[in-house]
Amino acid sequence: MLDLKLRQEFHGRKLKGTMVDFTNRQGTGALDRTAQDFLNITYPSVDLLKTIEALKPGHSRPVVIIGSRGQGKSHLMAALAHMYNDADAAKHWLKNWDEHFHREDLSKLQLNRNVHVITESLHLHNYKFLWDLLFDRHPEGNLFKELWNRQGEKKTDVPSYDLLLEMLQKQPTVLILDEFQTWYEGLTNTKQYPWRNWAFNFIQILSEISEGNPELLTLVLSVRDGDSDSAQQVYRINPVRVDFKGPEAKRDRQKLLLYRLFENRMQITEADIENLISSHLNEFYRLYHISGSEQARHKDEYIQSWPYSPLLMKLLDDQVLIATHTQETRDLIRILVDVFKDSGEKSPVLTPADFSIIDEKSGVTALLDSVANQLHRDLRTKALRNYEAVEEAIEGPTQKTPNLGAILSSLWLRSLSLENIAGARANEIQLDITREKAVDDNLFAVELSTVEENSFNIHRKGDRLVFLNEENPQAKLMAHAKNDKLFTEGQDIEHLATEIRYVLGGHESNSAQSRIIVLKKNWETNPWDEVDEREKPQNWDEKIPHIVVPKGDIKSKSLGVWLKKHLNKYRNTIRFILAKDGQDQVFYDKGLAVLARAVYLAKEWKKADANYSALYVKFQKELRSQIRSRYDRFAILDVWNFAQPEQCQFEIVAHKAEGDQIIPAIQEFVKKDLFIAEDADTLILNGAKCNCTIAAVLDQLKEPMGGGNASIPWIGTVDAKEHIIRLCAKGKIQINIQGREMLSSRPGESADAAWNRMKGKLGTGRQLEDTTLHEPDSTVSSGGGKSSGDDTGEEYKGGAPGEPSAAHEGKDNGPGNLFGGGSSSSSRIRHQSDRTSSLNLLGKIESWGINTGSRVANVNVNIENMTGAQLQELIKKLPDGVTYGLDLEKEE
Repeated sequence: MLDLKLRQEFHGRKLKGTMVDFTNRQGTGALDRTAQDFLNITYPSVDLLKTIEALKPGHSRPVVIIGSRGQGKSHLMAALAHMYNDADAAKHWLKNWDEHFHREDLSKLQLNRNVHVITESLHLHNYKFLWDLLFDRHPEGNLFKELWNRQGEKKTDVPSYDLLLEMLQKQPTVLILDEFQTWYEGLTNTKQYPWRNWAFNFIQILSEISEGNPELLTLVLSVRDGDSDSAQQVYRINPVRVDFKGPEAKRDRQKLLLYRLFENRMQITEADIENLISSHLNEFYRLYHISGSEQARHKDEYIQSWPYSPLLMKLLDDQVLIATHTQETRDLIRILVDVFKDSGEKSPVLTPADFSIIDEKSGVTALLDSVANQLHRDLRTKALRNYEAVEEAIEGPTQKTPNLGAILSSLWLRSLSLENIAGARANEIQLDITREKAVDDNLFAVELSTVEENSFNIHRKGDRLVFLNEENPQAKLMAHAKNDKLFTEGQDIEHLATEIRYVLGGHESNSAQSRIIVLKKNWETNPWDEVDEREKPQNWDEKIPHIVVPKGDIKSKSLGVWLKKHLNKYRNTIRFILAKDGQDQVFYDKGLAVLARAVYLAKEWKKADANYSALYVKFQKELRSQIRSRYDRFAILDVWNFAQPEQCQFEIVAHKAEGDQIIPAIQEFVKKDLFIAEDADTLILNGAKCNCTIAAVLDQLKEPMGGGNASIPWIGTVDAKEHIIRLCAKGKIQINIQGREMLSSRPGESADAAWNRMKGKLGTGRQLEDTTLHEPDSTVSSGGGKSSGDDTGEEYKGGAPGEPSAAHEGKDNGPGNLFGGGSSSSSRIRHQSDRTSSLNLLGKIESWGINTGSRVANVNVNIENMTGAQLQELIKKLPDGVTYGLDLEKEE
């Protein structure tokens, strides 16, 4: 990236400590190096120049450097010592920076010469008392130490003012004491060991000498806290305070960092940097709504902080490092080095997204090593789990979420901030992941939404997203709901079917009249294997079956084939509820499946955690809302064709209702627009001519008409019985109720009056098998059939309305065979079948076009062997109104 190079000391695999030692045993301390080498890595910060200015000859004042660990106090003091010790190196260094900044005042700065420099890091506790340091390191120290010790009884606890002044007159001294506060606060102060009191007195003496004789003693101290007792001892002489906190010092600190990190940063032109980061910078203007008048200032900030984004530097400096109590500049250097090593060649500008939670080399390790808060360390572990959760929840994460790692890394780093400003807005994350080209807004919005929905620990607070250690119930719920591995046993399909059944079934009034059967994935091949036992055809009662077809764009051809294959009777009763044309198969709709899973899981989890109760209500409402509007059509059989079921015809109609209003709307439409009363009247009147039972008539209505005729729409048992009674009330038929009561209209009685008298008198179930229909004014025997004298009428014709029926050619000539009368038809076609099962036999007669209204004659059923019980059961089920003969052989 523009051939930017880290300084040699940062090239190793393991970054050396950035803590500055004045000297050490390895000879790598700041003062072990030459002045030229050390000054070459030193930036002339405002604080350093302020210190030099305070110590110039003739105006020298004591200096107190204030700052927490890692802010650069030790580096500043080491640079100061080198400048005292090597005047030529100092002069050359100042001149170079004078030329770079075009500031002539820099080259004019100078320090006292011919002084002895004593530097010591007091936190190492190499000396118990400061006077030991002076006596040990001052050229005349041993002499004056001996003088002090020879005072005998006159010897004071602390070397006297005069003794020290005389020693300093022989050799002026610069005393540079790092970590003075650490040393001072570590002193005991008891009656037996009053060492802190002695230190207090000695510092007071040094301060007074430094104030009154600055040419003899220059005193430079560093403390962490400007309000500490140690600092107060020096404040009384009005020293110069360097606190690293001024606005200029803060801006300067960034330049110091970049100069400290990179050996050639100052040689890279601003034009090259601007060209490299142009895409990112333009996105910054757009996403942050930066006005034209402000763009120049922000561009300058980006160039000055490159290769790091100024937003990243601000985030680390003002929020993360403060929130985590790191050692500021010292740790910041390690962090910035690591992130540059990992991403410096890949990113035109380094942002929070480059702190990859996946790659420990990205600067994350350095940051976590610096973080004092265990909760923040744990947050990275949670972020990794969220990364894995998102990957598991989606298919093809590299396609759907190409920026997954970058998004989570950006959000994780921004969540380390102080709590009230933790996290990030969407535009901030989008800018963080912007590299050489802009990220599409719509794609990013979808990707961010995917990440949010599938991450357990991402919480939304206002317009910000934030990583928290506590889990986000909704995100956790949705992440589990999107995990296909958790639903291999089909719990989601079953629950979705239950919700569909509930939404369409609605009120009890609907469910009392209708049966809703939701077919599932194998609806075309094995539909009844996937439904409850109560919903299988053999267990249906008088409720109208409404079959919910999973597929949306289904045609009449498929429905006809399905009816023939999967239903053996009552095919005319079925109403198919269809989804909107073009809809996916409902159980393959990922969105609905996830919602159903969320409802299912929330229902289970709310038992242990109340947080999921509200989510259960929320997602159930959303799921049911989608189901309500999904089904907009229904199909009902019109023309049946057993031989070629793909030729069947269905009425497919829009019911214009939603949810629990669909079933009533279908019933209303069928009764008003599809049901033709005259066709039903014809069939019922034909039944009355042959004294057919009401059960037989209803069975005929439940089956489709043959011969290519239009079927009579089934309106349900209740409405069909009502229609029969109203026909009776009009005087068209009579009804014999189990031989105990004859319903018929009375002379002069209105149809409404007759209806009110008759309604509710028909029974149910087996009672209808003993209730027969008759023509008006016919003579009816107690058994419900015609009298023996009336044997010339036609039998029940059935068939399609208006279809001619086969009439008797003459009277019966005696008993008929087992299943038919003795009469013959004027035109007959013979059909034969080999021995087979009863189920196959039913299919055979249907394929011959024989339905409940067809007339057959000379019926012979050849039964090779059967028991007496089976014979009795067979005879009990023979229909009324027909005479039978019986011919059999009994084994002895």
